[in-house]
Amino acid sequence: MNKKLGYLSAVTFYLSLLVYWLLLSAIDRTLFLFSVSDKIEQTFISAFFDTSIAGFKLDLSLAGYLLALPFLFFIVQHFFIQKSVSKWWLRGYVMVPTFLFAAITVSNIPLYQSWGEKISKRAIGMAVETPQGLTASLDWTIVVQAVVGLIVFFCFAHYFYHWVVVRFAKYVPLTIGQKVLVFLVGLGVIFSMIRGGYGRANLNPSVAYYSESSILNHTAVNTYWAFLKDLTKSGVKNPYNFMDPSESDSIVDSILKAYPDSISKILKTDNPNVVVILLEGIVAQVFEPLGGEKSITPGMNNLMSEGVTFTRAYAAADRSDKGMIATFSGFPAQGSESIIKYISKHERLPAIMQVYDSLGYSTSFYHGGQSEFYNFKSYMLSHGIDRVVDNNSFDITTERVSWGVYDHVVANRMLEDLNKDAKPFFSIFYTVVNHEPFDMEGDYKFGSDTKANKYRSTVYYTDSVVNDFVKRAKKESWYDNTVFVVLSDHASVYPSEKFDLSMPDRYHIPLFLFGGALKDEWKGKRIDSVVSQLDVATTLWNFVSDKPSPFKYSKDLFSINRPNQAFYNSNTTLGIVTNDQAISYDVQGDKVSFYQGFGTQNEKDRLIRIAKGYYQYVFKEFQQY
Repeated sequence: MNKKLGYLSAVTFYLSLLVYWLLLSAIDRTLFLFSVSDKIEQTFISAFFDTSIAGFKLDLSLAGYLLALPFLFFIVQHFFIQKSVSKWWLRGYVMVPTFLFAAITVSNIPLYQSWGEKISKRAIGMAVETPQGLTASLDWTIVVQAVVGLIVFFCFAHYFYHWVVVRFAKYVPLTIGQKVLVFLVGLGVIFSMIRGGYGRANLNPSVAYYSESSILNHTAVNTYWAFLKDLTKSGVKNPYNFMDPSESDSIVDSILKAYPDSISKILKTDNPNVVVILLEGIVAQVFEPLGGEKSITPGMNNLMSEGVTFTRAYAAADRSDKGMIATFSGFPAQGSESIIKYISKHERLPAIMQVYDSLGYSTSFYHGGQSEFYNFKSYMLSHGIDRVVDNNSFDITTERVSWGVYDHVVANRMLEDLNKDAKPFFSIFYTVVNHEPFDMEGDYKFGSDTKANKYRSTVYYTDSVVNDFVKRAKKESWYDNTVFVVLSDHASVYPSEKFDLSMPDRYHIPLFLFGGALKDEWKGKRIDSVVSQLDVATTLWNFVSDKPSPFKYSKDLFSINRPNQAFYNSNTTLGIVTNDQAISYDVQGDKVSFYQGFGTQNEKDRLIRIAKGYYQYVFKEFQQY
């Protein structure tokens, strides 16, 4: 026997089966794209190729899952059975997902046309609960599309299976060395396909997002992969059922009640360029003007003196995914859940980028890490961002840390692009080097002997990047019409290591504004009242719009009559801080975990009740998105 014959037989069979699963994904994408072709501006062929390329990782991952069981049988057959078996097992195995996929494909089209989202547990639930909403949109066109779709689907599946897959499904004996080699190589390949590579970010639908068009992004996402992934998620229950919903509603109504108010106008122009610098995990305790340590952020300390500084700003939560949503959508954190993980939910959230996009601004997002992480890319592209520049935008020789491209490299690209962009522009720079494990090449300013010193050193590096970026921006003609907004996505336990997640200092972050567009009388101002990260969204909205803000949890930072309070939340803790008081509650332990500034038990109970009602309401709204 030719020794190569065994290898060739195994490789050709698995390649043919791989192509079969990829073919089914391609048929689904083709039929779906055909059903929405009147809503896209590209030609069908162009859109098909673009979406296929964007969604290939998910297509490959699905195929990897479906190859796993046949590969396992292959190993059992060659190590134990050691003879040919009936091909009916293969036919039965292939038939089950094929029929399932066909049903998903034909169901997906009317669901999408009815509600604008692909098939999911939620969409199926909506169809079951309100079938009239689905049937009302059904017409003969959709029925014909479904019938034609089934015919096309099964024709391709049937003939490719019998003409190609079955042809290569042959048992050819292997030597023990060949068996071991096939096992190791096959295991590695299938694992790589399933995971979609070896980056830090787990594979999720965001990897297929590439366009500002939601329809094209939805086309790119593999329907079967996303649906099966959705089915594996457990149901989401509200962990904050502290009171009758009507009481929670009443509490939030009183908190969010609109009062006669006026907004201080701090800008010289109604159409400023806006640059938001979102700092990765930098806490207020490293800023001397905020009462923190000296010499860690000398550049940003100087920038604070040029603008308006909020000395008591608090992040909404303790993680990046929640900080992103809080900053740009003004939506509070949801404990152990995160709305950005659910694309169908976060796409329905309003976001500040949308108003700037609607006004004709050039919009962009810059981040040295993987923008698929936490679905950042899908969030940006589905909310009006034209250009996403991330780790994948730089060639392989570009210097990197463990989380991605160095911030100074990204800043250089950003400045080059902004100089070329049409004005006005709205741009986001999200730093990455200060992410744990705080690694970088070169000297650590404060040493690397402890985590705290590594943290101080990477903060110092980030500060130098921001300072250099602004120095260079000041030389450009567009600077005089630009406002910079700088804040952190969340705070950190470092460098002090003495504030746990129950304490407001654990959420204390820098927040300041400066730039040529700022009125002179506001330069050098310090505002010592409590504000929230959530308030950035409405502030940015009011810079360019005289319409009511869509961010109901967010108040303008420059509102005369704004309430001075901030809510904070981690997986197991919720809390509130005001100008004079702060209190937090341990949900798991069912007890108050921190308080300060109180005189009576009634005062404590009142604030805890407000915080409980607030988060019960927020989570209920998260569930409803």
